[in-house]
Amino acid sequence: MSTKINVRSPFYLNLTEPSAPTPIFTCEVANIQNLTIDQQGQISTPNLDYGTVLSITSTDPDFSNDKFATESVATSRSITVRVSIPAGFSNADVGFLDCTKTVTQPAYVSGVSCSGGPTTNGSISAQTIDVDGDSVTINLSSYFTAGSDPIAGYTIYNANTALVSASITGSNITITSNAIGGTTNIQVSAYDNGSNTCTATQSISVTVNAPSTAFDCTAANLTGGSIAQDGTIVKPNTHATITAIKATSGGATITSYSANDTGSDRNVTLYFDLTAPAGYSNAGSTIECSDVFIQPADDPTFTCEIANLSGQNISSKGVINIGTLQFGTISNFSPNYFAEVSVDTARTVTFTITIPSGYSNSGTINCVKTLTQPAAVPVCGANTYFRSAPLSTPSDACKDIYSVATEMKSTASSVTTGLGDTACQNNAPFNGNNFWYAISSSKTNIGKGTGKFYLWKIDSEGVVMDVVLVNCPTDGSDGGTGNVGYL
Repeated sequence: MSTKINVRSPFYLNLTEPSAPTPIFTCEVANIQNLTIDQQGQISTPNLDYGTVLSITSTDPDFSNDKFATESVATSRSITVRVSIPAGFSNADVGFLDCTKTVTQPAYVSGVSCSGGPTTNGSISAQTIDVDGDSVTINLSSYFTAGSDPIAGYTIYNANTALVSASITGSNITITSNAIGGTTNIQVSAYDNGSNTCTATQSISVTVNAPSTAFDCTAANLTGGSIAQDGTIVKPNTHATITAIKATSGGATITSYSANDTGSDRNVTLYFDLTAPAGYSNAGSTIECSDVFIQPADDPTFTCEIANLSGQNISSKGVINIGTLQFGTISNFSPNYFAEVSVDTARTVTFTITIPSGYSNSGTINCVKTLTQPAAVPVCGANTYFRSAPLSTPSDACKDIYSVATEMKSTASSVTTGLGDTACQNNAPFNGNNFWYAISSSKTNIGKGTGKFYLWKIDSEGVVMDVVLVNCPTDGSDGGTGNVGYL
């Protein structure tokens, strides 16, 4: 953004370019999409607008090996998606955000909710590979049996992409290690193209070995986590299991830290006991790793910048759309509406926002925004026409002589292009009751023996529903039936 200001000498300006406030990363900003559970209990990998998925977990007792058990009735599931916080957000140093989503798992009743489809054939044995790019390929056709239709393909769900990557080529799945050791489960499902057929799912247990390597704090790679002003601790992210938090090395286990009432932010070192995961020479042993966190002094002051109003606008009718905001709730706004204007006009609107919990101030604050109200577009238009009395059908127009003398206004640019436009009388849409009316740009007479003219069919809202060209031969030879030609 650049700003150019012209001033007349001898005035001098010393200005600094304003910078936009850094937004806070929230679950709404991440915008988790396409998170589903199929009939076999397999979770799909969701899409995000921002951040990446670090893990997907659930406290549901039916959640095991990174999938849910099948259910005979549709079942609501609570899923926690841990999302990394990307750079550019004010809370990026926290590292991640846990977002809870409720997803319905459909019922699996063979022959009822689905029928036929592939079935499993035995089970896929556990796989062990080494770190740093070792891989294994499994032919899935040996572990699934087709139903009445051939197997059309396979889908995979990999809950730990930091540990391994997985891909499908034809009927083969290839699993490749990354740079760390550990264990995970990969779910793979077979499907066909039949109508409402069942899928079948196999679980593959994968261990990544780090030969002759002991798990240490470098491998633990603690990232994120936080301590709130009141002492609430959010554990950092790691692929190991954290079993205890301590305020001192080798000290007693704690669940929270003391509140920070010092008046300024402070650095706090916490110590974590981690269980070394499988794949390392010291698997199962406990190691202690520390990390430093900044504990804020007190809750921040809620401001209009934090509220982050967006999407507010004013319609041409003067109606205010309150839009959305990132934090807080819009409890009122003033004024409530504006009169219509003939030119685009800047309007000042004050939004009253209720302050959410977690901030040093409470109650409400007023946030002012300048919005542009666009000029109103006349509903009735400015084009003048004249109409006849109503006619039941176009052919009635050639049975007599009719006066076309009642003035109307319309948005139509000509009598020939009125279809879809609005016809008005007395500054309001004309109730045409779906009758036909002869329309002319000047007062005239139409009907038997007058030649060609146009008819509009106008509905009860004043909308022109049809336009026809009528020809009443000047010699009167039509016999009163009319010769109607539709545009």
